[in-house]
Amino acid sequence: MGSSTSKGNISTLLLVVTLLVIALCVAILAELMVSDRVRAGKYVNPYVASQVVSGTIYDRNGRALALDVPNHSVYVKTDLQNADVVSQIIALHTGMTPGEILSAIKNSKEETVLIAKDIPSDEASALNADLDKASIPEEEVHVTKTYARTYPAAFHAAQLIQDTEEAFGHVISPIPEFGQSTTYGKDVYLTIDLDIQYLLDLALQQVYEVQSPEYCIGLITDIITGEVLAATTYPFYDLNDSSAISDQQKVNRALVSSVSRSDLRVLSIRPIMKVTLHDSDVPSEDYVMDRSLTTDLDAIKNLVDSADGRTAIVASVPQGEPKYMIFIGSINPKYHQNSYVMDAAIKSIEQGLAAQSKI
Repeated sequence: MGSSTSKGNISTLLLVVTLLVIALCVAILAELMVSDRVRAGKYVNPYVASQVVSGTIYDRNGRALALDVPNHSVYVKTDLQNADVVSQIIALHTGMTPGEILSAIKNSKEETVLIAKDIPSDEASALNADLDKASIPEEEVHVTKTYARTYPAAFHAAQLIQDTEEAFGHVISPIPEFGQSTTYGKDVYLTIDLDIQYLLDLALQQVYEVQSPEYCIGLITDIITGEVLAATTYPFYDLNDSSAISDQQKVNRALVSSVSRSDLRVLSIRPIMKVTLHDSDVPSEDYVMDRSLTTDLDAIKNLVDSADGRTAIVASVPQGEPKYMIFIGSINPKYHQNSYVMDAAIKSIEQGLAAQSKI
């Protein structure tokens, strides 16, 4: 009897445990189904920045060499009811007449028409204020803000600026970040001095006009630190007009093999000073862009007396206590016998440095 009772208790216990396990599994399954429905019903797309503002590139003195500038445009729905009022408001801030605006709206076959672009930031703000004051819905008139890359220095140090944007692309123009409307790239400071860059560019232009070479190269470095103060390949090109730039012009010949030879000693030079957060005073991060540069002055001078005449010149200025190394090369010149222009180029740069109180 005792044995049968024990067996019955064990069976009952197993049944209870089995039922509990089944009930637990059903509860877990139901919870998963409900939570999946809740998650599905409440799912929201990740909030990602809608635009990226690239960092600014500066020279060593804080002058902008490349930056993003805001570009405002105004769009209007073609089926808006108060077109007369809207056209008068927009006309106040765009230089267009109300009639021109009404005509653009009437003749458009699209639901939304672009009325004006390149509106200055202050006018765009005033336009938005007037639209709000007149209770014009944003769905009917919308002022957009985008950014365009511009290069205030135009052709000066174009190759170096372009190299910097390529080498530091992930730093200057990062991918859009989560949780914010705009992602800002970091600012990059070059070692170049725009004043010295002007002197080098002017000197190279004179060499090119006299000797008619395939191209000219120029480089000015701090003779102590190795920092690049100016770098040029001529003919120049304007970074603001990318459509007119050939692949040959893009090559930064001043910092590649055309300046060095396999039998010459080279060392790393530094065209990048620092990288900082955009519009911030936080401590900067240091970066170095390594390039090869001939520093053996006697070896460089061997290039001067080449078989086809004087095609390059190197000098350290001033003579007493050298502060700068200047290298100018004229590659495949048609009129290499006019070597005086190389000396004149160095002289003009030295005079310019003196005038700027840099020596």
